Amino acid sequence: MVKKQREFMKDGHKKLRNYSIIMMILSLFMLSGCSEDSQIEADQVSSVAVSEQAESPKSSESESKEKEKEKQEKAEAEAKKKSEAQAKAKAEEEAKAEAESKAQAEADAKVEAERLAIQTAAPPVPDGNTYVEVNGNVPLFTNEDLSSTEAWEDYGALDHLGRVTVANAVLGVELMPAAERGNISDVTPTGWNQAKYDVVSGGWLYNRSHLIGFQLTGEDANNRNLMTGTRWFNTEGMLPFENFVANYVETTENHVRYRVTPYFEGENMLASGLYMEGMSIEDNGNDLMFHIYVPNIQPQVHIDYATGSSWVDEPEVEVVEEVPAETVVEEVPVVETAPGGDVSSVDTNGNGQVTIKEAKEAGFSMPIYSDHWLYPYMDDRDGDGMVGE
Repeated sequence: MVKKQREFMKDGHKKLRNYSIIMMILSLFMLSGCSEDSQIEADQVSSVAVSEQAESPKSSESESKEKEKEKQEKAEAEAKKKSEAQAKAKAEEEAKAEAESKAQAEADAKVEAERLAIQTAAPPVPDGNTYVEVNGNVPLFTNEDLSSTEAWEDYGALDHLGRVTVANAVLGVELMPAAERGNISDVTPTGWNQAKYDVVSGGWLYNRSHLIGFQLTGEDANNRNLMTGTRWFNTEGMLPFENFVANYVETTENHVRYRVTPYFEGENMLASGLYMEGMSIEDNGNDLMFHIYVPNIQPQVHIDYATGSSWVDEPEVEVVEEVPAETVVEEVPVVETAPGGDVSSVDTNGNGQVTIKEAKEAGFSMPIYSDHWLYPYMDDRDGDGMVGE
């Protein structure tokens, strides 16, 4: 009995041990499987983290490049827009300048056409007038004509008949002569058919008349600046305006746009007259502006403008009855005398000759005519009865 009981207990212990071993094996197996899964999961988490860590710098760099690219594209777009705006503004400015230039050229052409239409004929001049105003006394200078104050002078070439043409200048003190006028008697302008008449002051009918006066530019024996003009035309018509211009230039040191245009009818050798235009530039003509026509005539003298020949009407002979002789007291003409009563007060160097400069310094105005008391002491180089014209 006891023996059986012991055998039974032995078998039970054996079974329990086997069961424990089996359970242990199962536990180990289960633990092993769980560990592998955890490891796999851990490895996956680690892999994702590594991947994210690896990809994070790459993603940031890409974003930076994208932003830089966008910034550059934006800057390029703005630069292009600015460049296009500048190009458009420049094109508009050039188009405006071109339009203004075209408009000015058209306006200047219109003014020049108007001048030529006026100055290709002689206007009527009332008897006794030394000149007449033309175009409301407004000169026909273009904008280009008045665009500069740089002094210059230009004398047109002689035409096919050897006649003088237009003379132009911007007058200023820088052009005025420093020396006295030289001899111009070697120049023989067209229409020079000299004659002497009692009805002409100084006797001689014609002067070698400067288109632009000597006192303005200092031109002497320039055949493109000398025309045949009557004494009256030269001294009564042109000279007052030349003196006016010279005085303005010397006083203000401003500049004057100046033009003198002779008018010859057909193929006449003697000019019928000339047009004179002047305008002060700095003040836009406020102090000096004129446009006149001066006729080339001489009172009481008839002139053939084709050749320059001339004549006067013969005085009618009046028949009077003989009357008893009476004592006649001849009236002595009053003549201008020098200060102090002799020429020495004018002839400062005492050489017996009076220069234009000495006469001016003594207070005498030019020109000095042959009937003036100073005339015999002065040098009339061209023999026209006038000094200092």
